[in-house]
Amino acid sequence: MKSALDSQSIEIPCPHCGKKTGQTIARLKTNPHLTCPSCRGGIDVDATQMRTEIAKVEKSLAQLSRTLGRLGK
Repeated sequence: MKSALDSQSIEIPCPHCGKKTGQTIARLKTNPHLTCPSCRGGIDVDATQMRTEIAKVEKSLAQLSRTLGRLGK
């Protein structure tokens, strides 16, 4: 499912060398496996956890939007 956050980039640290690699949320949803550009180690993102956290953020943003909408009235 398309999300308003899909175009946002997040930094994923390599579990092998610690270097951070930036990827968009949309890319991670479709392919949660990365290769570290520094050490060539594999990085696997937990796609289920990522979707759960994105849903929480979207719910919070919707709640904030409703609250801000009420302030202007």
